[in-house]
Amino acid sequence: MNSLNRTNGNRIGLGIDTGGTYTDAAVVDMDTHQVLAKAKAPTTYHDLSEGIDEAVECVLRMGVCRPDDIKLVGMSTTIATNSILQGKGGKVGLIGIGWKPHDDWVLPCDKTEFVRGSYDSVGSQMEPIDEKEVTEAVERVIVGVDAVVVSGIFSICNPTHELRVKRMLSERTSIPVILGHTLTGDLGIRERTVTAVLNARLIPVMGDLMMAAERSLRSKGIEARVMVFKGDGGLMSLDAARERPIETILSGPAASLVGGSVLAGLDHSIVLDIGGTSTDIAFMDRGFPRLNNEGAMVGGWRTRVKAIDIWTAGLGGDSIVHLDSKGEIRIGPERVIPLAMASLMSPSFNEKMRVSSDIGLFVASRSESAALTDNERKVLRYLHSSGPSTLYEVMDGVSDVVLTNDVLHSLKSHGYVLQTGFTPTDVMRILGSCSLGDVESSRIGAEIIAQKSDMPVAEFVQKVMERVVTRVGEEILSKIILDEVGSISHSEALDRLLEASAGEKRFKGMEISVKLDRPLVGIGAPAKALVAPLHERMQIEIIIPDNYDVGNAVGAVCSLVSESVSVKVYPKEMKYIVFASGTTPIEYSHVEEALTSARTSAERSARERVEASGGEEIRVKVEVFERRFSDGYGKEMRFLNWVEVRATATGKPNLGRS
Repeated sequence: MNSLNRTNGNRIGLGIDTGGTYTDAAVVDMDTHQVLAKAKAPTTYHDLSEGIDEAVECVLRMGVCRPDDIKLVGMSTTIATNSILQGKGGKVGLIGIGWKPHDDWVLPCDKTEFVRGSYDSVGSQMEPIDEKEVTEAVERVIVGVDAVVVSGIFSICNPTHELRVKRMLSERTSIPVILGHTLTGDLGIRERTVTAVLNARLIPVMGDLMMAAERSLRSKGIEARVMVFKGDGGLMSLDAARERPIETILSGPAASLVGGSVLAGLDHSIVLDIGGTSTDIAFMDRGFPRLNNEGAMVGGWRTRVKAIDIWTAGLGGDSIVHLDSKGEIRIGPERVIPLAMASLMSPSFNEKMRVSSDIGLFVASRSESAALTDNERKVLRYLHSSGPSTLYEVMDGVSDVVLTNDVLHSLKSHGYVLQTGFTPTDVMRILGSCSLGDVESSRIGAEIIAQKSDMPVAEFVQKVMERVVTRVGEEILSKIILDEVGSISHSEALDRLLEASAGEKRFKGMEISVKLDRPLVGIGAPAKALVAPLHERMQIEIIIPDNYDVGNAVGAVCSLVSESVSVKVYPKEMKYIVFASGTTPIEYSHVEEALTSARTSAERSARERVEASGGEEIRVKVEVFERRFSDGYGKEMRFLNWVEVRATATGKPNLGRS
């Protein structure tokens, strides 16, 4: 194909999605939404730039545009979501100020310290911090971690204590320090702390991705502005993504909503994105995605990140297929490297599986860091040099390391090591609906597990495929039930009912039929194989649009730059205090003056953040919310606790500058 004429006015964008399994690239005419070229390459965890390089190189070779024709690069990614789902990321220490966790609280950090010092809900100091106590806590918490979170009680009302502790940390270490009040202005010390800790865990993961992306694009002569898709459907700059990677959770499925809607041409639908590691489901109403104002929930963690209301399940093409204690086939939630892809890493992989009857070999997926122990470093170096290895090979290769299995488990939990395994991707490879990788490896894995299940190999493979399709249907129904009743308490009876409703024969003498009120749009590489069969099982109109396999990449270049900023006004002793992040609280005598000041501050900050991220033609929407505490009986108190002024700015990506 000939290159596009540069004078014909086309606005050409390049969408990239670095997913848990594949890296997708799509060249899109941003005015017509036409996909001009697309390509797919395996995501290379040991060096993300390799997968990005291959995908981008493929679309450029198709000749539909030159590198300097590309005016915007939009990236969506499931890296952050998958890291949280799998409990992986950097090691994080936490210093809590003025609070301690309840006995039933679980926090996603590796080390914790709690010190005195607190403010009340209007920003007045209740107890000062003890400098000696903080110094001792700092010295303990910085050892062996990649980042430190500082989270103080009511820090959104007055961040002085958090800022002081950050200065003390910065005097002793150069590792990143994340403050709880900088990521959300919402109450809830537990959720705010979880958000900050997850953000800290994601910093090294997202840093690797951003560095790889820039290196790959610039090496190919693409100097366009690079932006990252956020979980709320907007775009952010690379620098912002490095600093606030938590905002990219659900980035991939958020982009799928946009991409799925664009490709299907529907305003009223369910969009389902099934990828390598996760299945993400969201509803579109009158052309707009439903938003979750309570904050995104991922992997069991409730965050305070504003995002599209998405149901995320640990189910995908690379989910592990295993047998439970009853011999039932189960799918996920752990992600493994499909056998078909793992064999490409080592010519001896198939032979190792045959000899050992072991399909769970260990593979290095990240470079070592200073946070690793000596034993972890030795094991990781062995895997980097030896390639996929069985547990016994690792034990022999690093014989001076004791409790090798525990060391491998620790490396897995922090994302340095992955295991291989039999997956739906291998099933699709055997059945011919996927052409990537080595089919012989998939067959060997099927034989090993089928022998344990006492089923012929062909029957076992077909049963796995049926079970995966059922699981997809179950997740759609679970999302609908959750929206209706607010929570789901799983039981054997409910699980069987969901299975039957998704078309699997589970009850004698009863057939269950389910009808949905809108079409289901399937996006993602496995969509045709794993979503389309639901049409025969349930009363659903299934749409698998053209270019369904690069829906995320298409959506990544079809959005606006967006930023939200909240400023709070607190009544106190006949005065009104305005708290804006990064500024000193200002006191006013009249509420009108305080609200005007808050509105001006929020609007200015939101506009500046969009400008800094490369947005133009900026529009700002300002909303005012009254916040009141509950009286304990589900009713609001009579008196106002504070007023939140929220400014949301959006702008078109500036395509004229890189």
